[in-house]
Amino acid sequence: MKKNIQSIGISLQKEKELAKELFKNLGIPSLKYGLGIQIILNELDLNKALAKENEEERMSIEAPKEVKILSPTELSSEEQEYYWEGLVSADENKFLALHHAILNDAKIIIIPQNVSCKEAIRITSHFSNKAKAESIIIIAEQNSSARIIEESISENEAYYKSQVVQIYAKENAIIEFYSFQNLSTETYNMTIKRGRAERNAKISWCDISLGGKFTQLHIQTSLLCPNAKTQAMGGYFGKGTQIFDIYSEATHKASATECLLYNKGVLCDMARTIIRGKISIENGNSKCKAKQKSENLIVGEHARCDAVPMLEVNNDDVTCSHGVTISHLDEEKIFYLTARGIDEESARNMIISGFLDPIINQFPEEAFQEKIREKLWEKITQ
Repeated sequence: MKKNIQSIGISLQKEKELAKELFKNLGIPSLKYGLGIQIILNELDLNKALAKENEEERMSIEAPKEVKILSPTELSSEEQEYYWEGLVSADENKFLALHHAILNDAKIIIIPQNVSCKEAIRITSHFSNKAKAESIIIIAEQNSSARIIEESISENEAYYKSQVVQIYAKENAIIEFYSFQNLSTETYNMTIKRGRAERNAKISWCDISLGGKFTQLHIQTSLLCPNAKTQAMGGYFGKGTQIFDIYSEATHKASATECLLYNKGVLCDMARTIIRGKISIENGNSKCKAKQKSENLIVGEHARCDAVPMLEVNNDDVTCSHGVTISHLDEEKIFYLTARGIDEESARNMIISGFLDPIINQFPEEAFQEKIREKLWEKITQ
C-alpha cells in the first residue's frame, strides 16, 4: 500500500511494471458471446501498442471553479486504495493489463458536497501517435450534480486507444456523462465505463460512436442502495469494415432501483456489431424497474448485427422488459421523400441520419447536437 502522497507517483510507476508482467502472462480475452457470435481480431497487435505508449498528448479538461481536478499523486493513500482500481482492475484481462501498463493520462474529477454545477465539465481527448491510455475517475459527493461532455478524436496514425472511466455517485448525487467518439477508422478503441450509485443517486451514460476500426464499449453500473437509478443510452454508425462490440449492464443490488438500457445503431457496407445488454436483479430485491431495448438498422446485404439481450431476475416483485429490432430501410419512407422532389440517395441518407436522432437529442446544448449531426452526415455521404 502507498504510505503517503509523495510515494504514490513512484508506486504507480511500479504498478505499470507489474501490469506489464500481467500483460505478458494473460491471454487475449475471447470475444465469443454465443453460438456463431464471435469477433476475431487477426490484425490487432497488442505488443505494438505496448511498445508505442504515448507520453506526450494529454486530455484537456475545462470545469467550473468549484470542481476539483486532481492528478493521482494528489490522492491520499486511503483514497487511492478505494478509488483507483475500485471498479476496474489490471488483472481482469489482457486489455486492462495493457491499459495500466501504458497509462499516461489520468485525472480525478471531484464534485464537492452540495455543489450543483450549472456549467458542463468538458473533456477533449485528441491523439495522433501510436498508443494512448487514459483514466478518468469522477467522485460525486453527497447532494452534488454535474454534467460531463467528452469528445474523442484521433489521426490516422493513431493505432490504439484505451480508456477507463469510473464514476462514484454518493447519496443524492446526479452525474450525466456524455461521450462523442469520432476516432479515425484506423484506430482500435477499448473503452470501459463503470459506475457505483448509492441511495437516491443517478448515473446517466450517453454515447455516440462513429469512429474506430474496432470499438469495444462496455458500460456497467451497480445500484447499491434503494432509489438508485441508471440509464445507458448509445448510438452508433458503422460503414466499411468497422466493428462494434457494445455491452451495457445494470446490476440491482438493492430494492426500489431503476435502470434503462437503450441502443440504436446503423450498419452499412460490411460493418458489424455485437450488441449485448444484461440486467441483473439480485435475490431479495423487490420493486425494481428495468428496461432494455435495442433498435438496429441494416443498410445493404453484407452488414451484420448480432443482438444478445439478457435478464437475470431472482425476484417476482419487479417490472422488467427487453426487446430487440433489426430492420432494413423502409421503401415506403423512401418513396414518400422522393415523391416530394428529394432524390433517392438523399432520401436514404436522411432516413439513416434521422434514425440516430433520439440518441443525439439526449445530448445537452443544441450546438453540440448539431456538431454530431454534421459529423454523422459527413460520414454517411463520404
